Amino acid sequence: MDGRRAGGELPASRPALVGRFTYRPKTDEWWWSDNMFRIHGFDPGSVVPTTDLVMRHIHPDDVDRAWESREAVVEEKEPFSFLHRLITATRAEQVVLAAGHLEDDDGEPVVNGHLIDITDVREDAVNDELDSAVAEFVGQRAVIEQAKGVLMQLYSVDADTAWALLRAFSADTNRKVRDIAGLLTTAASADVTPVKGRAPSATLMLERLYVGNPADGGPR
Repeated sequence: MDGRRAGGELPASRPALVGRFTYRPKTDEWWWSDNMFRIHGFDPGSVVPTTDLVMRHIHPDDVDRAWESREAVVEEKEPFSFLHRLITATRAEQVVLAAGHLEDDDGEPVVNGHLIDITDVREDAVNDELDSAVAEFVGQRAVIEQAKGVLMQLYSVDADTAWALLRAFSADTNRKVRDIAGLLTTAASADVTPVKGRAPSATLMLERLYVGNPADGGPR
């Protein structure tokens, strides 16, 4: 069995969820978007997000890196990004990418970031020859492969995860994958992408790149 439905159709995968959060380290207060609750397996607003709650839902083997990321952004004021496993409220294991950066809010440090659940998308990427979207990208394969390389460097992920991120960014920004790929490769060739280990939240990075790309005309 290959997971096809009756009639030979492949089951539709769940689209990548992009959750957004803010964290105020001075007061240890969190704000979560509705998708942050959903990614963690909760109904929106059904729990109060706290640092303890966040850490309890990170896979035990990834907790140390999570604390290192918090220290990097809070203590060293460095943007962070890391791929890790999350255990939901229903005990399901998800693959997610967390990324964030520090901003100043009237003298108070605030961490803004996002969490992308790429579990299903990444699984699809392993068999992307079955993905109907691939046919549209045949003519742009080279630039998409280059863009995957850019993301692999920025976020220290493998090729399958980089492809999943491109698709997640496409869904989150309502732009075509090939357009995002072209933007990333152009920015990389002009050396205006962040350096490895200092990549901010992907949404912020893309917004900055689009603003700096007059030919695109800015976000639509």
